[in-house]
Amino acid sequence: MTALGERPSILVPPPVKLVLIGAGEHALVVAEAVCSRPDLWEPWGFLDVAPSERAAARLGLRWLGDDDEGRRLAATEDLRFILAIGPGNRDRRRELVLRYKAAGARFATVVHAAAQVSPSAELAAGVLVGCGAIVNGGAHVEAHCLINTGAIVEHDVTVGRLSTVGPGAVIGGGAVIEAETVLGLGCRIRDHVRVGHGAVIGMGAVLVSNAPAGSVMLGVPARARQEQGC
Repeated sequence: MTALGERPSILVPPPVKLVLIGAGEHALVVAEAVCSRPDLWEPWGFLDVAPSERAAARLGLRWLGDDDEGRRLAATEDLRFILAIGPGNRDRRRELVLRYKAAGARFATVVHAAAQVSPSAELAAGVLVGCGAIVNGGAHVEAHCLINTGAIVEHDVTVGRLSTVGPGAVIGGGAVIEAETVLGLGCRIRDHVRVGHGAVIGMGAVLVSNAPAGSVMLGVPARARQEQGC
């Protein structure tokens, strides 16, 4: 019972232990996003192919083991995981997600404290929203996407699984970004266009029409790479 005049206590769940998969350059961005929300996450360590004192010091985290140990932890410990490998190796990112999911891993959705996400937006498991990024109303960001520093995902945009929206990139309202795409630094995607599966939109490009699956689109306005110089 609560004494007269006292407010009832509110139970706040403890932070969840979170493990980074990978310890390269991008891992620092992930670690700092995690650490910006100590109310939600307890950074527990990182997984990589080998121990690295430099990575441990840079991230402020301990090395927990390689991927074999990571999958063992996923099966036995109450942890959450998040990819900390950048978009440069899409095959590796996909492979890791599949292997860890098969081991029973549960993935975190991490939003930097300095990001803005609309309450009507949907973020799937494994998504990282970086510092200064904005995800507006009705947007749907699928599993394991990276919405990087200062990126803007406008209203009603869909970003497909394992896609990367680079720092400062802007996606106009209603656009559809299919799975495993990479939107380069500072690019612009016109509203209501579609970017096909696995396409790459180059740094600073301005896409004003649909991008075919697997294409590399460059320039202003963006054209497929083989068309450059025509």
